[in-house]
Amino acid sequence: MHFLLPKSFFLPLFVTFVGANTNGIDARDIMEEMEHIMVDNGGTNSDGFVAAITPCSNYVGFASNATIRGEQTSAQWVRIVFHDFVTANLAAGTGGLDASVAFESNRAENAGLFINDTIQFTISAYLSMADNLALGIVVSVATCGGSDTGIPLRTGRIDATEAGPAGVPEPTTDLDTTLAQFAAAGFNQSDTIGVTACGHSLGRIHYSNFPTIVDESFVTDTNLDGGEGFDTTPDVFDSSVVNEYLDSTGQLGGPLVTAPNVTDRSDLRLYISDKNATMQAISEEAAFQKTCYSLFERMINTVPSTVTLSDPVTPLVWKAVDVALDINSTGSVSISGLIRNLYTTETPPSTVSYTTGSSTGNSTVQSSTTVNGTGTSLYGNTAYWAFNSTIDSPGTTTLDFETVSYPVNDEIFVLPTQSSVNTTDKSFVISAAALTSLALSDGMTAILYVPTTISGTVSKQVQNVTVAMTEYAMAGDYTLYSGSVTAATAASVVVKVVMGSASSRTVKSKLFVGGI
Repeated sequence: MHFLLPKSFFLPLFVTFVGANTNGIDARDIMEEMEHIMVDNGGTNSDGFVAAITPCSNYVGFASNATIRGEQTSAQWVRIVFHDFVTANLAAGTGGLDASVAFESNRAENAGLFINDTIQFTISAYLSMADNLALGIVVSVATCGGSDTGIPLRTGRIDATEAGPAGVPEPTTDLDTTLAQFAAAGFNQSDTIGVTACGHSLGRIHYSNFPTIVDESFVTDTNLDGGEGFDTTPDVFDSSVVNEYLDSTGQLGGPLVTAPNVTDRSDLRLYISDKNATMQAISEEAAFQKTCYSLFERMINTVPSTVTLSDPVTPLVWKAVDVALDINSTGSVSISGLIRNLYTTETPPSTVSYTTGSSTGNSTVQSSTTVNGTGTSLYGNTAYWAFNSTIDSPGTTTLDFETVSYPVNDEIFVLPTQSSVNTTDKSFVISAAALTSLALSDGMTAILYVPTTISGTVSKQVQNVTVAMTEYAMAGDYTLYSGSVTAATAASVVVKVVMGSASSRTVKSKLFVGGI
């Protein structure tokens, strides 16, 4: 399905924010990456994130015999948010969506593959793991049949560096304890019932984790973990779980309603605690979708009090992609990349025109007349035009096309086409340029943002690797620099260079020679 495009869809630029601990990466770059993963789902420039849950029944986990385990990645991505969020303490300003769950996979309350599968799948130097978890639930609901409004998605979450407190409600947890845990996280009784039903619209509960709840007969050659659905549509996000419970049809509300042992009927205890009033209220599909979207948005926005979230990231009709600067031996600077158009029913133009802007005005209009790629999206379809033009440097500040004015920094910049990465030994050679007038005695430093797995865990953190750059040539108004280093991985690395207070835009190492 395709989302309806929000009113803010037509904004030409992101609204930036002042966020804590962006680790030296511009907030704009972070939001651009989130928008990229949200929008570029298939074809040219696709990220692969949404493909993991397409179709909704898909499983991309890391367990053996993955295709016959009876697991479902989209359901895992919903469950992990629930388990990460629910131990929040609003009064203390702690917990919530902070990816502390990555350190908690061995707890009985977190039985199953969902934590390790999800954390191992996420890898990004731009986005925190917690931001990735928020993204996961948003695209899962959308891909699996959610309403066409979408859940507003923000960035800026900060990853925990250790496990949080225990307390995720389990099947045997009594009603008062469950409600108290949710209340500490900001959810009242009706919220708790609603978010439980919403979360159980997708996926299954497995014999391998809960043998007293799921009958062993569910274990088969194509369902090795013995998954039993909460409703008859486990790969569709809909109100079936509610109506099958109310109407005593299908799965009757799921195994946590019908478990052989009364003490395991945690969903039933919740649902009847207000005499089924909440379940009745969300039995209509529109009400179910609206309520679930609101509750899921509150879950992903429950963060420690020290965290400031961005404005919602919105899909852009027009966007510059993989913008890079280059320089030749005479000091002539060029700009290249892709211009992306996201569209729904209208036909993309045959030609895209662009200019570059400076303090003295705009350049001559340039045109890209060939579509260099197309793609699919939750929001419609995408078309791409390549561009590559010499610019008036120094002094160029913008790349302008359609309604977009994209910022350009030609004072200090990484040179992707003159940089390289060796994926075998994970070595990098970084080349960059800076105006000679910026030169400082301290020289230039390159910073590599490298997603690195923390030893002994599946949790990741972004390691900052610094490289002292060495002058190697002059080119017109610019001095050229180079440096080399070996990192923990060659994939998904982001690079920028700094000189004093001057800093370049970040560049993905996939644009380097040999990059992936």
